[in-house]
Amino acid sequence: MRNFLVVANRTKDPDGIHSRRVINILEKNGCVCTAHLYTQENNTGGYFLVNPKDVPKETEAILVLGGDGTFLHVSKDLLDLKLPVAGIYFGTLGFLTEIEPEKFEEDLKLIISGKYHTEERMLIEGEIFRDGASVYKDIALNDIVLNRSSTLSLIRFTVSVNGEFLNGYSADGMIVSTPTGSTGYNLSAGGPVAAPSAQIILATPICAHTLNSRSIVFTADVEISLKVEPKANERQQKKIVSFDGERDIVLEDGDIIKIKKADKSVRLIKTKDLSFIEHISKNMR
Repeated sequence: MRNFLVVANRTKDPDGIHSRRVINILEKNGCVCTAHLYTQENNTGGYFLVNPKDVPKETEAILVLGGDGTFLHVSKDLLDLKLPVAGIYFGTLGFLTEIEPEKFEEDLKLIISGKYHTEERMLIEGEIFRDGASVYKDIALNDIVLNRSSTLSLIRFTVSVNGEFLNGYSADGMIVSTPTGSTGYNLSAGGPVAAPSAQIILATPICAHTLNSRSIVFTADVEISLKVEPKANERQQKKIVSFDGERDIVLEDGDIIKIKKADKSVRLIKTKDLSFIEHISKNMR
């Protein structure tokens, strides 16, 4: 492997020091690099990322410098290129960015020489329907979250699976997660941790107002529908849905979010053979 795209989060690497170190190591080993820095757009919460059209055709792999959030943004932005992605973390150790800054020269040499393996991570897609018409569609590597905004009042929603009614909830919301996302918001909300290679979808209520609220684990071939229900005598509040914690989409009563496994996946580069248990233990100390 000789051709790389290096993408760095400017907030994690404001002076480009880490990016230059990575590029110098690659070029010293006979590699060709294309580098991009991106920054967050504060007004909208969106991101200026890499346009797939700007990535050279000969690129063989993507190196992401930052944290798990950076990895999420970049891997989805460049998903259609179908290139393997490796994460080098700077700051807090993540579950997606596994290459340590103190040892990344060793790991880069392993990648260059082909001494690595890849791991497929499933994605989920969500589509919002309003009055029977699709109004928004996106994908997520971690989770799709139905939530409330601004007020402390619970929201009311119903859950159906493959068109069959499952349950109604009064809660802060619902997290629908992939195995990759099981260690994120899902875990914080009391949901189970899943092996990242599993083919399942997890649904975890957020602070549900009931005595028997539990996470539910589904096989990956189901379609989960969340319908926003009106509540009588309730002051108006925002109900939102987010995809991997990105830009919030405001919902209306009656909106339905249909969630299922996506046809696409993310391919992670792994240079270590840590077991699932070792990886969990390392990240939760």
